[in-house]
Amino acid sequence: MKLNRSISRTGRKFHRESGQTTIFVLLTLGIFLLAFLGFAVDYSNLWFHRQMAQTAADAGCQAGAMDMLTNAVNGTTLGSFPSPLAAFDCTSFPTSTPCSYASLNGYPSSVLTTDAPGISVHVSFPASVNGIATPPSSLAPTPFMKVAVQEQASVYFAGLLLGRHTQTVGAVATCGLVQAKAPIPIIVLNPTIANALSTQGNPDITITGGSQKSIQVNSKNAAAVNIGGSAKIDLSKGGPNGTGSDLGVFGGPGSAPGGFITGTTGAWREPSSPVSDPFALLAFPTAPSSAGVVTHNVAYGTDGCPDQGGCDEYSPGNYPTGIQVKNVTAIFNPGVYYITGGMALQANSTVRPSTNTSGTIGGTMFYFAGSGSISVDSNSGKPSATIDNFATSRVQCPGGPAPTGLPATLSGNILLGPCTGTYGDPNGQYRGMLFFQDRSATSVNPQWGGGGQFLLAGTMYFRSCNADGTGTAPCGLSAAFSDTFTLQGNSGSGTYVLGEIVTDSLQLGGTSGVNMSLNPNAAFSVLKVELLQ
Repeated sequence: MKLNRSISRTGRKFHRESGQTTIFVLLTLGIFLLAFLGFAVDYSNLWFHRQMAQTAADAGCQAGAMDMLTNAVNGTTLGSFPSPLAAFDCTSFPTSTPCSYASLNGYPSSVLTTDAPGISVHVSFPASVNGIATPPSSLAPTPFMKVAVQEQASVYFAGLLLGRHTQTVGAVATCGLVQAKAPIPIIVLNPTIANALSTQGNPDITITGGSQKSIQVNSKNAAAVNIGGSAKIDLSKGGPNGTGSDLGVFGGPGSAPGGFITGTTGAWREPSSPVSDPFALLAFPTAPSSAGVVTHNVAYGTDGCPDQGGCDEYSPGNYPTGIQVKNVTAIFNPGVYYITGGMALQANSTVRPSTNTSGTIGGTMFYFAGSGSISVDSNSGKPSATIDNFATSRVQCPGGPAPTGLPATLSGNILLGPCTGTYGDPNGQYRGMLFFQDRSATSVNPQWGGGGQFLLAGTMYFRSCNADGTGTAPCGLSAAFSDTFTLQGNSGSGTYVLGEIVTDSLQLGGTSGVNMSLNPNAAFSVLKVELLQ
């Protein structure tokens, strides 16, 4: 009997095709897993390139927007950009700020060719951005910037199936200038001059409260700030916590000069981005039809007349030939004073707010039309036995906080800005605009000195802008930033400024301390750079 050769000793049958299906399945799974791994590697690499491209776009856009801020605030042109300004590719303007920063982040622009690795960076200037309020063109001639990065990144495994060696990834960043409410520091606006902020002699300038930045000097000059002689600028009590605040300067010096003092939370900041004029769009008053009235020989005690010899009492209105106070004590009723020819406080003069409540704004605002301004000579505000001291409790606005750091009473010259109304504090808690200079006037030199104590509660705004006086057109360097405000205390006096100073150039001097206290609230809008999309 013959045995079947296909049967083993155990009785099981074997086929020559046995196990081939398993091998085919394993090969298929292996190819699939290898392809999946290849795609995973390629697309992980593409995701990484996408993130890097977004970082480069964000960096270029924000850096370019800082140039736009400088352009808007300081009246400068955008360097290394096309003129007139238009959308461009970074291959044409590689040294422009957005292109430089994109390149520093690993994305230099080149001319793209089909299916070859390369990078394109494109810059454009949209007129608007969805959901974002566009600032007035007078404040921001170029409000928005868009930086688009496109990269043809190499692929490997995916290229075997797609037939391409590169895959396009892209990123877009949109940024620009927006108006945001912020506490206002003392702002010195001139963008070019040396000694834009200067202290001479031996005054101690002490600033308390306010925002983290107490002073901003916009000048790009390397000698924008000067602290001369034995003068000091003391910010050790500045800032929201009273533990120290910052002085920012766009140009220089690069380190704090002698005489600069700050606390544990303050610093000298250089470079510091310029701060825009917060009052650029504040409408100036029109000349009232009613003339201001001066009533002479008002009796002591009437409407708060502090002088036993009597006072001159001023009412708000139009003063076409100016105001001169000499050899008399003057009291000012609440309201807006429209003054052509300036306001001079001369020898043996003293000025005070009246207690007349006929006005509704609770203070005075002096608008100086034309080139006339405020002038206080060295013999004004001297102590007198016949003049009562001023109770500083009257400085507090209804509903606002009591001012800190003031003695209970003061002698000398006292003026209080309005609490409410067009020129008051929007929140009604602090004193608003006290002095407002006609913006169309150039090279105005207001000065406040005097021979005794003084208290100025309110904002002082001395700024030269454009010829129509509205401040609604961009300020060109040739016709702007020419006002200089001089403020100085005198020996043995206690001198106080409760409010902001916004001016083209600020000169501080004298022989004693000037104490300044700033509003910590975000009351007015300034331009800020933001990454929008």
